[in-house]
Amino acid sequence: MLTKAVEQFLRDVAWGEMDYLIIDMPPGTGDVQMGLARMLPRTDLIIVTTPALAAQKVASRAADMARRRFLRVAGVIENMRSFTCDHGESYPLFGVGGGQALADEIGVPLLGQVPLEPAVGAGGDAGVPVSLSPDGGAAAVVFRSIAQQIISDIAPPINMSGCSARMLAAVAAAFDKA
Repeated sequence: MLTKAVEQFLRDVAWGEMDYLIIDMPPGTGDVQMGLARMLPRTDLIIVTTPALAAQKVASRAADMARRRFLRVAGVIENMRSFTCDHGESYPLFGVGGGQALADEIGVPLLGQVPLEPAVGAGGDAGVPVSLSPDGGAAAVVFRSIAQQIISDIAPPINMSGCSARMLAAVAAAFDKA
C-alpha cells in the first residue's frame, strides 16, 4: 500500500526541471525500498550509516539489495560521527570508523563523516539547512563537501536541452493536451 502511494507520488507530482531527486529512506530493505528500486532502475544510491556496528549491518544489506537490483552504490556517508562539547572535546557516542569500514566492505568511497551538532537540528526546525548557514560549523562543511562530490564526481548534471528524449517527451505532452 505504501509502495503504491510512493509510486503515485513519483508519477503525479509536477517535478519540473531538476538535476537531482533525493529520497531519504529509513534503513533496511523493506517494500518501499524494493519498490523504489523497481520504479527508478537507473538510480545511484548513497548509503548512510552511523558508526555503530548494528547500523553497518543494516546498511550493508541495503547495499547488497541495490547491487542485486543492478543499482550503483555511489558512496557511504557516516552520520552522527561524534559530538564535540563546548570545551572542544570530541566524543564518539556511537563508535568509531563504521562508515569507513562499510565503504571499504562494499568498495565505494566514504563521502563524509557528519558530526552530531545541535546546529543541524536547529537549522531543520527553522527551515534553514545548516549547510546554507555561514556559521554552520563542522557539519555544514561536511554537507557542502558531500554536495560538491555529488555534483562534480558522482552524478554531474547533464545539459538535456538538446536531447531527443526530452523533445519526444514534449511532443507526447502536447498530444496528451490535445
